Amino acid sequence: MAKSPQVSEQSPVMPGPSDRLGILACVFVGVLVVALSWFKLSSLDIGYHVAYGRHFLKTGEIVGDRPDPFIYPENGTSFVNANWGSQVIMALVERLAGAGGLISLRITLTAIIFACLAIIVRQHVSSWLAVAMAWMLAAVAAYERFSMRPELFSYAVMSLQFVLLMRGIRSWRSITALAVLQLAWVNLHSYFLVGLVLSGAWLLGSAFSARKGSGDQGAAEARKRVRFLAVALLIQIVACAVNPRHVHGAVFPLRTLEFLQTHEAMGGAMGDPSESAWSEISEFQSPFSFHGEKISGRTIHAYYVLLGIGSMGVLALLVRGRVAAVLVIVILFLMTTQMRRNIAQFALLAAPLSVAGISMLIPWSRIQASVLRILKFATVLIISTLSCWWSVQIVDGRFYYGERRIIREFGSGYSDYTFPRRAVQWLADCKDLQPKLFIDYFSSSNALQWLPERFKLFVDTNTFAYEDETLGAAFDLVTGKISHQAFFNKHGVNVVMLRCSSNTQMLVRAMMLNRGDWALVYYDPDVVVFVRRIVPHVNAILANDISEMDLSPEQWIKGFDGPPHRKAVRLYTAANVPMFLGWFRSAAALLEEAVRLAPDHQESWINLGLCHGNLLNAAMRTGDLEEGVRRQKFAVECFEKALELDPANEIARANLKRAQSSFARGQ
Repeated sequence: MAKSPQVSEQSPVMPGPSDRLGILACVFVGVLVVALSWFKLSSLDIGYHVAYGRHFLKTGEIVGDRPDPFIYPENGTSFVNANWGSQVIMALVERLAGAGGLISLRITLTAIIFACLAIIVRQHVSSWLAVAMAWMLAAVAAYERFSMRPELFSYAVMSLQFVLLMRGIRSWRSITALAVLQLAWVNLHSYFLVGLVLSGAWLLGSAFSARKGSGDQGAAEARKRVRFLAVALLIQIVACAVNPRHVHGAVFPLRTLEFLQTHEAMGGAMGDPSESAWSEISEFQSPFSFHGEKISGRTIHAYYVLLGIGSMGVLALLVRGRVAAVLVIVILFLMTTQMRRNIAQFALLAAPLSVAGISMLIPWSRIQASVLRILKFATVLIISTLSCWWSVQIVDGRFYYGERRIIREFGSGYSDYTFPRRAVQWLADCKDLQPKLFIDYFSSSNALQWLPERFKLFVDTNTFAYEDETLGAAFDLVTGKISHQAFFNKHGVNVVMLRCSSNTQMLVRAMMLNRGDWALVYYDPDVVVFVRRIVPHVNAILANDISEMDLSPEQWIKGFDGPPHRKAVRLYTAANVPMFLGWFRSAAALLEEAVRLAPDHQESWINLGLCHGNLLNAAMRTGDLEEGVRRQKFAVECFEKALELDPANEIARANLKRAQSSFARGQ
């Protein structure tokens, strides 16, 4: 009887009397995967997910069935909350174990995913070395999506479903397991339609293979498997409607894709013209638009490698008759071309399938045993060395530093950069402050865990909770495209909290200049708070009359711990606060320490040059020529250093020319 092409064959890769080296490679890569999963909570969305989950535990209501209770009532709208189940789980875990519990949940979900990847590879080949290769490729391509978000539940369920499909849907028991996973998925995250795509691809591939089968008994068995798969897919389709919004919930992902396509918010690049503010969110952009960008460099390079290996894997799988696996790889690849965020799910399935396919096709029996041993040893050595090297770099901060991934920091707890806990606690302690509150988009959600109920937000990072025009207004405000005074008057805003980043620079500076209407009453290394000058705020303004004299760069420097590269990045981000406020001496002191710790951090050199340039301008205004000459010299040196690190940096080049000529103009 002929063996069905869909049944896995055990074909050892680089065979030998023992696979101890392969197991050793898996251990090293496993350590790397854990290191990539172990970082401070820093996702910009965690706050609203936990807040929504808390709301359900308190009231029994799903946020979305009614408008978001955490934003201005006039901004809110009902929406399909496809993430409600994962939000409840996250809130429960956070209630029981705090930040440590959420990090443990993240690592557990990641472990489930990579265990499934191992099963997928081992279903085809018997080598643990092949598992290690698939793990490394998938980990490096997908790690930027390992945040504690509902998306991680999707990857875990997707991997479990694929294992079921690989092992074969041959009984009602396996159909039930697939349906239960689909039912969970539709209530955990909006990627649940991927489950139908996987089953549909497997059904088509199995039907094609059944037609190619030989022998009456083999053909009958193949047709039986096709029938089981068809029934399983139908049940999965029905399961998609078993959610709080039923059919509306089932078609929600399709409507979202339609919206993104209609408004040209998907598949483009930053800065491309679009009718939607969603186009400003980088994860919806094409991965090819990030070529050459530092922040996604390692992920994009791994994606390119995966495309090459995936192409070879597709050819190998076709030769072996694995049509279903080929369809899965091709479909997931097409999804990546539209959104960078889809790289992860492509990597998690394409990596093990491609490695397994290539391994099955290589004629290992024709290669001399001595050559195989050398090849195996060399492969294990490379994988283990890379895993160790990257793991060490993750711990000491250089791994994320190289990509300028500011919000990723090895360790436990909450990231101070993305969770404005101190500022929110200050707001809570000031009982006289009057609603309404405005917090910039990227900081909004992570304030919710500690924000008093009397304060609502203009927006949070759940872009489904309000109309696209509302999000556009929030973006236009912080970038200076619309008048802050007119905006705040229109919406009755009395308190403004902003994280000092490139997104908010224009608004912070504008509010500092508008001192007749707004008073700076709080700052820390990440956040500033302004309050409207109204009678109820008089006491708060008088009690918090602050200036640059109150900022001690030395204390800020001592307050940051961690490895040198990580500390340098935190000093760089902290220097934004005094820079935006116009306190350039304090900013320069922080940046000088940053470049001392990390001399290759060109961003710090550029900002340090800008600080000296502004101090040069101040000296010119007061007629202090000696100070002006000194500051010009420092500014020129800083920009020259930045250009030495990156000769193609046009920002540094333009500022260098400005610094070289500004003093002469002043004379």
